Amino acid sequence: MIRMKKSMSMIVTVLLIALLILTACSKSTPSDPSDQCASLAGTAKDNCYLDAGQCSKIETAQIRDSCVAELAKKKNDLSVCDLITDSKTKAFCQEQIAVQKNDLGTCKNIQDSYWQDNCYYHVAINLKDYDKCAYVSEVDQNLDCVKKIAIANNNVELCGRLSVKNKAECIVKIATQTMNPTVCAQFKDKTGPGSVNADACYLKIAKLAEKKEICNSISIKEIKQVCIDYFTVKK
Repeated sequence: MIRMKKSMSMIVTVLLIALLILTACSKSTPSDPSDQCASLAGTAKDNCYLDAGQCSKIETAQIRDSCVAELAKKKNDLSVCDLITDSKTKAFCQEQIAVQKNDLGTCKNIQDSYWQDNCYYHVAINLKDYDKCAYVSEVDQNLDCVKKIAIANNNVELCGRLSVKNKAECIVKIATQTMNPTVCAQFKDKTGPGSVNADACYLKIAKLAEKKEICNSISIKEIKQVCIDYFTVKK
């Protein structure tokens, strides 16, 4: 009987020790009180960690990749993009870093053609370097690159490399930026008479510069009269 009591006493003692150990362990690993996302679930939880920039805690691969891309951009660290699993998101990440650094070499290493073209496009515009537009393979984006750089540099000669519509927009934009009516002459054809575009350009500059004498450069009499009437009414 005494032995049985001793055995029971030992069992109770062991159980109490085990309980104390478990209690100590649970106290040593408390949940992070600052983790406001932990109580959420699913996409809401992932988006919460995305907003907090805690990419490693995100379960959904697509959202985690987006988080890593933003982290790479903030750190301006190309190597972080290698942690991304999706190829297109990785290419986007590389494009973002390349554009921030104006690094054409990084653009060349992008495997996705869409993001590679975007990379060349933005770096060329950032550097205002017309020659780099040649790397952009998509035709419309290539021409838009040329137009933006022509306007940025007030290089009216580059406007001549564009389609009719883009050329007109390019010339008028440079003319208004520089307030230089001679730029409008780029619309003139080789036979001499002024075009509607040229005269519309002269009219716009005359109004913006408040210079009536520019009306004399207008060849089409109806447009010239509109120009003269503008200054007559202002008197």
